[in-house]
Amino acid sequence: MNDREPVVVPRSQVTVKTVLTVCATVAGVLAAIYLFIHGIVTLTLTVTAVLLAVALNHAVARLERGGLNRPLAIGLVMTVLLGLIVGMSFLIVPTAVTQVRDLIERLPELNKSLHETRLFQWLDARFHIDQRLGMLGKGSSGLFQEAVDPALRVVGGVLAGVGAFITVLFLVVFMLIYGGRVVRGSLAECLPAHRERYERVLGKVYTSVGGYLSGLAIIAVVNAFFATLFLAILGVPYFLPLGILSGLGSLIPLLGATVTGFVIALVGLASGGAWDFLAVGFYVLLYQQFENHVLAPIIYKRTVQLNPLVTLLGIILFAELAGVLGTFLAVPIVGTCQIVIRELLLLRRERLNLPLQGDVREQLQKHGPRRPPFWRRPRHA
Repeated sequence: MNDREPVVVPRSQVTVKTVLTVCATVAGVLAAIYLFIHGIVTLTLTVTAVLLAVALNHAVARLERGGLNRPLAIGLVMTVLLGLIVGMSFLIVPTAVTQVRDLIERLPELNKSLHETRLFQWLDARFHIDQRLGMLGKGSSGLFQEAVDPALRVVGGVLAGVGAFITVLFLVVFMLIYGGRVVRGSLAECLPAHRERYERVLGKVYTSVGGYLSGLAIIAVVNAFFATLFLAILGVPYFLPLGILSGLGSLIPLLGATVTGFVIALVGLASGGAWDFLAVGFYVLLYQQFENHVLAPIIYKRTVQLNPLVTLLGIILFAELAGVLGTFLAVPIVGTCQIVIRELLLLRRERLNLPLQGDVREQLQKHGPRRPPFWRRPRHA
């Protein structure tokens, strides 16, 4: 080997462009994580507005099919919604607030009456309720105070969320007006080979989530009405806030009705004794059977069907992330994820040339929109 032969240094495969790309990607991921952590409230409000806009758009679409143009249909739907909210505020809220104030003042008395009932003493002697819940000797309110406190925190959160409500309201209006244009513009930028699949996924999500939220609102109203009527006939005090609490419990699948039913039964036990407790318990069980086997199947004809275990895990996760509002948003978000995952699995089967299963074909026909989705409809001035 010649000593004078020049040494060839191999060219580096890592270019400056690659380094900058990696650095920019890492910085983008860190920025996204930072924004997610510090913008959880904004994200929650945005997701809430999107879900409400999807639900209200079903009513807007019905009015459009009746001959109204879209701006007028949106205005009519929002006017009816605000009218219902204002009407309930004048008719129900003052009485409910008064009864809630009286309930708070009587909590020590109700808790004492609760512990003196034979039924509670019998249950406590066999199951050690106070000891298990760690409430024994914790002041004058005790077990009953801890049972009612979550409901009182919900009421306080609702009263303190006026600003969030106004923000969501404006977001819903803008989404109803400009949401279709955004979806059409996004689909127009997709590759033609993928556009049909994206439209199918959006159609499934639109039909399932919108129908679910609309049906959930109907179920909550029916629950609140019958619970308030039953408690008023039974003579249970504070029947109005308890009836509203029962309706709010329907907004949280699987767990809400059970928790609110337990709270209402405790009030009946403390105020009227064992007979009121048994009557309320019997009513809660009877109404849950009616809601689960009659009312819900009729309303949820075309909505996404979720596995109860998946639903429960989703509720626990989103409750940890966003509290009570997270439990309300859990089912629509989990349902959307289920639709996307099913579509990805369907795409995988197509790429592997595997035959479609019978249930997959039925779901494609079931969840496909019968009418053109809102982003395919003609624009209105």
